[in-house]
Amino acid sequence: MRFPFPMFIALVAAAVGCTDAGVYTLQGGGVPGPDRTAFEGTVCVPLAQGSAFPVKVVFAMEGGTTTVTQAISSSTLAAIQQVVQLQPNTTTYTFLTYHVTAQGFVGGFSDAVTLQGALAQYSTFQETGPVSIGSALDLADSYISGDMQTGCRGTVNRTRYVVILLEATVDTSCQYPSIYAGIDSVCLALPNASQCAACQLQKQAGQLAALQQKYSAGGVVVQPIYISDTPAGPGDPNGDLANIINPAISATGGTQPLVATSATIGTVLSQVNLSSLQRDLVLKRFYAFNRNAMARAGSQLIDSDGDGLSDDEERIIGTDPLNPDTDGDGLSDGIEVKMGLDPLTPNIITSCNPNLDTDQDKLNDCEERVLGTDACIADTDGDGLSDFIEFLSQTNPLVAEDLQDDDRDGTTNADEVTKHSDAESVDQAYQADRGYQYQIVSAPPTADGRPCYTIRVDNVSLVRTQSLPNKPLTPIPAGNNEIYLYLQSGRPDDEHGVGIASVFTQEVNFAPPATKNPRGVISFGPTDYVVGQ
Repeated sequence: MRFPFPMFIALVAAAVGCTDAGVYTLQGGGVPGPDRTAFEGTVCVPLAQGSAFPVKVVFAMEGGTTTVTQAISSSTLAAIQQVVQLQPNTTTYTFLTYHVTAQGFVGGFSDAVTLQGALAQYSTFQETGPVSIGSALDLADSYISGDMQTGCRGTVNRTRYVVILLEATVDTSCQYPSIYAGIDSVCLALPNASQCAACQLQKQAGQLAALQQKYSAGGVVVQPIYISDTPAGPGDPNGDLANIINPAISATGGTQPLVATSATIGTVLSQVNLSSLQRDLVLKRFYAFNRNAMARAGSQLIDSDGDGLSDDEERIIGTDPLNPDTDGDGLSDGIEVKMGLDPLTPNIITSCNPNLDTDQDKLNDCEERVLGTDACIADTDGDGLSDFIEFLSQTNPLVAEDLQDDDRDGTTNADEVTKHSDAESVDQAYQADRGYQYQIVSAPPTADGRPCYTIRVDNVSLVRTQSLPNKPLTPIPAGNNEIYLYLQSGRPDDEHGVGIASVFTQEVNFAPPATKNPRGVISFGPTDYVVGQ
């Protein structure tokens, strides 16, 4: 099997140890030595669904006092409610009505309950005059671009936006250039109003679709639906809506135009694809990490509280090796030392919440602010390594390091993290003895076609930590090692793009010289993994 990115280390990393301990860990992939553990199991890239892959829907429905019949309005509102009931609760909505202008009834995207209240306000929209579908597209653009600009970059990258135009009357804005001053002059020069409208609306739908690239969003589509109970006869301009205008909108909106009646709108609307972004994901990087065992300058150190400072270092500087945040300010001791702050004096970091970990990478939002990383993305620089793990490993979470070798020892920084060695020192002997070893091969895909991999991780070192108070919970016993197995997935054509991490956490207790719990090789499976951000 060939992996898609050069960042990935060799599929079978065979360490040649120069000590008895190093040789002992190999043994043909058997149970590791007394102070090492191993993992084996199968993982699959996550399904593109749920809160990690949101869907946001704009319902834009024509309103007014003269153009939309009671039969169409009531059946369309009922159809919207019916379709929404079938969607997962992670889907959010906004609702707007248009005629001469467009008016929104939801401030941004919200849940189905809020949408229900917005639908009830439809009848309050009483405009008369020329009809502008473009006004709906403009307001939809405002909602979507605003959401993209203010949303978490990683979440936006996986979000699918769907604009549904529910139309009853042909767009007549080109007949009133004094009202609609923004119409393109090229469109106004076309022979008739419908051709002009098709030209202008195609441009506007294209601008909406272009937001995907502008903000690195998952996807944006525009779905026009013409609803009429009266067949368009010769010369009826509404026929141009179905035959000229909507095909133009769909051409740049990434859809096919649909037609419905008040009797069929429920069926037609249910055919619109409101599923999450279905994008092929592959394994970008797999790595294990023991947060309590530090690799520094060819030596292994103990970090009982997992704050990025060894127990010995904490004793020297006066911080508590049994408390990751000695001064209780929400910033770990290791982060404060790294960033030049005093870990013994509380620091106040504004505009963040130390109790919130938005991207679920084990760095709270205040710590991310201090480090300069993105609190919305677990892997800010897109190199397949979690910001938290890069902090603990002393690599740079703001620069992709899959090709960088700071210590010039022949192993890239990213691969040093994967091996759990030190990217800041020449430590080939340590890598040969203590470097994590991986065997990764393809496994049968899931029933829905997602790639799976069988993975073996050997030579994961264990240390004898101190017991932690862990108030008000049960104390953490001495010898506890908190080990993470990360599966970083991403698009095969996007080497440093925003991926998504899935994590399996395993605690292993070690009592020298040879007592481990769990014993032997620890197994894992796809359901053991928690999808993060």
